[in-house]
Amino acid sequence: APLVSALWDELRNDERIDLIDNVQTTSISAPSQNTMGNVEPPPPVKMSCTRSITNEGGSKHDEECTLSADLLVAADGANSFVRRTLGSSFPMITHSYDRKAVTCTVELDVRKGGMAKTAFQRFLPHGPIALLPVWNSLNNDHNDAPIYANVVWSTTPSEANHLLSLSGTEFITTLNHHLCQGPNVNPPLLGNNNRGMPHIPIIGTIAKEMDSLLRTANTALTMGTWTESPSRNYFRMPPASARVVGPIMGFDLRLSHVQQGYTAPRVALVGDAAHTVHPMAGQGLNLGMGDVYSLSELIKEAVDSGMDVAGTGLFLDRYNQERMVKGLGTVGGVQGLHELFRCSGSNSSSGGIMNANALNSGGNASGVESIVGLGRSLGMNVVNGLGPLRRAFAEAAAGATFSR
Repeated sequence: APLVSALWDELRNDERIDLIDNVQTTSISAPSQNTMGNVEPPPPVKMSCTRSITNEGGSKHDEECTLSADLLVAADGANSFVRRTLGSSFPMITHSYDRKAVTCTVELDVRKGGMAKTAFQRFLPHGPIALLPVWNSLNNDHNDAPIYANVVWSTTPSEANHLLSLSGTEFITTLNHHLCQGPNVNPPLLGNNNRGMPHIPIIGTIAKEMDSLLRTANTALTMGTWTESPSRNYFRMPPASARVVGPIMGFDLRLSHVQQGYTAPRVALVGDAAHTVHPMAGQGLNLGMGDVYSLSELIKEAVDSGMDVAGTGLFLDRYNQERMVKGLGTVGGVQGLHELFRCSGSNSSSGGIMNANALNSGGNASGVESIVGLGRSLGMNVVNGLGPLRRAFAEAAAGATFSR
């Protein structure tokens, strides 16, 4: 990924940083909690490692080594070795979404427009599809150059396995069919068979008229901003994909968050090592970047003041308090969105991707699902129509300021 490559380039070019490669950490020894608060600072973290060395002749051998650090930052992902090794210090809250994400890179059909620095997301009954711009999409000065995008498609495990079984051509056909569609019309709240309608004639008539008015207003709000022109800052159709580039991969989705805190004596967790969320709102990366920003600012403050950043609880406690509030808030918000958007199809077998008429099967929704769906749609249209509110949500979601 371009972001990761750029970070590695910065690390290699910084003379203050020593990169040690071909190393496997075998054990970690960290101070216990009762070492904090003493007159003497806690001892450093020690890591036992095995390093693979290649001799001039080309032969390889393993070399045992021990590394020590005043602060160990665990940025090693959702299956963090550091967190698992120090498990008693970092108990986790976990919850399965009962969903699986299918992801790949696609080349877009340039005849039908590019990304124009836009991320697209479409909500299907069993989960959202996201089409996300990549670096060359933002810096493409040649009309004949290929434009790429990343796909993240969240759905049920059975549908994800179906997608993974498709050929590249079949996957593209399925993706375009479900992603490149205009706005759908919400089904009647009262149903087509008048179930749930009051038997009193005038009340039934009023209910039907209110139902029609709400759905008409929502459709008008949606269609009023629908355009296929990439130059207008309104709702527009996602570009079609031409082919899959590279492998199509899948992974299970789950919520996780540290239960007690992001820190232990001389250890701090950042990013997915501390929390994972559903990808629907794209908050995982932003949350991790916020962790890094907060911790780096505190490290700088400690260094500038000549203090040991992890020698007392002064700095790590502040990091823990700041990021626990932000992390739990974000995880809770994304979980709420997940529950809200899964209401319309989580228990329905008729709205899945393996049903050719899935996009037009909204009439099968129950009354509650129809009400939730219309409320969702109206709410998003209202937010989209109110510029200041839309920008406030966008800035909060983007973590633009990484405010502490």
